[in-house]
Amino acid sequence: MAMSLPDTADEPSFAWDAALKPSGTGLFDIRPPSVPFDAKPIYDADLDCIIGYQREFGGVSRVYSLDGTISVSEKPLESPLIDPLDVLFIVGGIWREGLRGLTEWGMKGVGSSMRRATLFGLRARYYALMQRPLQFATKPLVHMQNPGRYVPVHVLRLAIKYGKRTPDPQGTKGLFMYTYPMMRNGKSYVLEILVRERDYTILHFVFEPVRK
Repeated sequence: MAMSLPDTADEPSFAWDAALKPSGTGLFDIRPPSVPFDAKPIYDADLDCIIGYQREFGGVSRVYSLDGTISVSEKPLESPLIDPLDVLFIVGGIWREGLRGLTEWGMKGVGSSMRRATLFGLRARYYALMQRPLQFATKPLVHMQNPGRYVPVHVLRLAIKYGKRTPDPQGTKGLFMYTYPMMRNGKSYVLEILVRERDYTILHFVFEPVRK
C-alpha cells in the first residue's frame, strides 16, 4: 500500500522499545550480498530470528554471519539424512539435531548443532546490530506496533547497510531512501526506508510484495 512521505525533516524522533513488539509478525530474512543464494538460513529459536546462513559445498560447510563480515568453516550442521526440502537450520529452543518439523511461522526446518564459539559469534553480531543507533518518527513508531507493518530493528539496519541509497523522492536535503529485497514467511518483498541521516531517524518504511 503506497504511503505519503513526510513533508518535513524536523520531526521529533523516539527510541524503539522492544517490549512493544507485536505478536504474529512473521519470520524475516534479509541476507547480505556476500551470502550465496543457496545458503540456508540458521534460525535461532531462542531469539526468534535468523542469525546467519549455512552452505555446504564439496564436503565443507561454511557459516555466514548476519553482517556478512565473517565466515567460518566447520563440519556440516545438518544430519546425514538432510531433506533437501528443509528450508531452515534451527538452533536453540526445544530443537535437537536431526529433529524435523514446522516453526511457529509454518516454515520447514531441521534441528542442527554447531560449535559453541560459532553460535556465540553469530549471536554477538546480531546483538551488535541491535545496539547501533536508530530512531523513529511518530508514524513509523506506530507502524512498529502493527503486526502487519512491523519489521525487526536489525532487519531495518541491514537494509540501510546494504540497500540502494537514493535521494529523498520529495527532494528534502539530508533525507535518503534505502531499498533492499526482503523475505517474510517465505514470500518476496521490497523494503523501503526513508532515513534522516543526521541522527539516523526513520521517517517512513514499508514493504511491498514483489510482483511476478
